[in-house]
Amino acid sequence: MKVTYYIVALNVIAFILQMSISGFTETFALTPVLAVNGAYWQFLTYMFMHGGISHILINMFILTIFGIQFESVLGSRRFLTLYLASGVFSAFFYLVLTGESFIPMLGASGAVFAVLTAYAFKFPNNIVFIGFLFPLPAKYAVIMFAVIEFFAGVFDLQMGVANFGHLGGILAGFLIMYYWRNKDSHRKAPEFAGLEFVWE
Repeated sequence: MKVTYYIVALNVIAFILQMSISGFTETFALTPVLAVNGAYWQFLTYMFMHGGISHILINMFILTIFGIQFESVLGSRRFLTLYLASGVFSAFFYLVLTGESFIPMLGASGAVFAVLTAYAFKFPNNIVFIGFLFPLPAKYAVIMFAVIEFFAGVFDLQMGVANFGHLGGILAGFLIMYYWRNKDSHRKAPEFAGLEFVWE
């Protein structure tokens, strides 16, 4: 079974626990002032918390649509690394730009934006539908999202939305894919008696 399904399942289980256990969300969401003062697990666990039904449904729908397809190309190990590393980077990016506060951040959006960005990096001209209606090449869609999240964050246009966390996910997805592309391009085939070969 693909890692994408496990990630979705963990998010659903976490959301059920949020609804069932008092204090669960407060313990595992990312509260910046707590996270930097000992509650380090929040940098990872926050991405499995959500603020409501619509929040988790949108994130998991987008993750499923792009994750299943992209995981088949990237491989499960790299896909999981991309998802988790981007989520953690997104949290640090948000904290650096907004500072320590007692306002919790939660949601998989940063990691999901990273998956979308990685998809666009690999398939820049593939068409994605914005709002299910407007077709756009993936590379332009990601650029558009980055611009929107930047200005929304700078001018505080979306109350209650961690725009800089989203932007951090976009940046992480790009940087990880860029690193892997360069690493793979420099991987040299082994030589034997002066001839390059690959194992079949």
